[in-house]
Parts: sequence; structure tokens; C-alpha cells
Amino acid sequence: MTETTFGEEGGREWLSSNHRGTRRKYSYPPVQGTYQECFQGLANDSEVVPAEGLDLALIVKGAYSQRTKRWADVKQRAFVSGYTRIPIRVSWMPVSHELAGAVVERDLQGNGRLTSMVIPSDVSSWKKNSAGLYVSPDGNQTLVPAGKYSAGQINEKDSLLIAHLGQEGAEMFVKTAVDEGKVPYSWVVDINKISSPEQRVSDLREDVDWLGLNTFYHGGRNGFAFGVHKSG
Repeated sequence: MTETTFGEEGGREWLSSNHRGTRRKYSYPPVQGTYQECFQGLANDSEVVPAEGLDLALIVKGAYSQRTKRWADVKQRAFVSGYTRIPIRVSWMPVSHELAGAVVERDLQGNGRLTSMVIPSDVSSWKKNSAGLYVSPDGNQTLVPAGKYSAGQINEKDSLLIAHLGQEGAEMFVKTAVDEGKVPYSWVVDINKISSPEQRVSDLREDVDWLGLNTFYHGGRNGFAFGVHKSG
């Protein structure tokens, strides 16, 4: 039995997936613009919530595995020519900081770099998970310690990728890249070259031979964001 299927629907245009018995619908076309424009636009759409985690991995898989017109358009515009935004912002912490590495924060309202992230001084109450990540009590922030992520080529065990897409999403994303002959890749800030925290926003993109996670570049208005239908 096929584990995951994809489709397209009429009326308001949607892309769809059915993964392990769970049906999802994604708004089409995606919202285009700056980080703030994308997620504020989705916030004003009463039918959807921003796609995150596994949903983003499914969108990548659909774009690269399906040959229908809309899915092909998503691949070209939202990954090859542009990039797909993740509702996450990252504070890169210098190697000299006690929280050296990356603090990853869910950002469904699209604050991005307009406001500064509040970085805790103590993460002793945070729970360490199986991927070696420390998760805040409310689940909105995750510490990815230095040494738990890679720059350049990555695999499904990369903790920064897991912090963005979840374990299953990370595995799906890496497999999609490999199946398409692409190198799973991660663009990061070199924490050895910064002296104070540097804040970024995240996206997924293709670049020549790579398909990867970007937490380094600032980006412009060529980013896209997807909404997930609230009722599935």
C-alpha cells in the first residue's frame, strides 16, 4: 500500500497530500514576499495556519516527486528560482557563549528580525530529547548545541534540520534530496567568527547540486510561504 499520495483540488486552489492516513491541504499559490509579508499574509487568512515541520517536508517531497502542473510550479518557483520560508527564526550564539550553537524559535506571527528574540540565561529546566536538543517548557524554543549540527553536507541526523522539520520531516527531506540526485545541505553562521548573537530567519531552497536548509542568508522578496488548511 502506498504510504504517501499527492493531488490537486478545484474551487479555491489547493495542493494535497495523504501521508500515513492523514490528509492535508496546502494553499496554492503560496504567499510571496518578505518574511513578514508572507506570514502576516497567512495570519490574515482564516482558513489556514502556516506550514511547518513535517508539512514542509511533505511539500518538498510533493514538489520533487509529482509531475503535475501545480506541483511543478511549486518546485520551480518556491525552490529552484526562489525559496520556501519556514516560520522559524534563529539566534546564532558565539562559541564563547554558554549557549554556543543555535537557539531556534517558532515564529508563526512572522516577527522575524523586526524584534529581538528573548534568549534565556538558564536552560536547566529545558528537556533534552533523543536528538540531543534542549526544548523549552512551552515547546517554542530549542537549543541546538555546537557540535550537534553540520555546515555543508548533512544527513537525517543533523540536529539543526531536526529542530526545523522534526525527526520524520528531516528523514523525508534528506531522502527527497538524495532521490533527486541532490546533496542535502545546510547553510549556517560560523559561530567562531561572531562575537555576539546574530539573528536570522530560515528557509528551504535548491542551489545547483544542493537541496538544503538555509539559516544564514537574509533573503529578500523571492520567498514563499504555504498555509495548511485548519481542518486538514
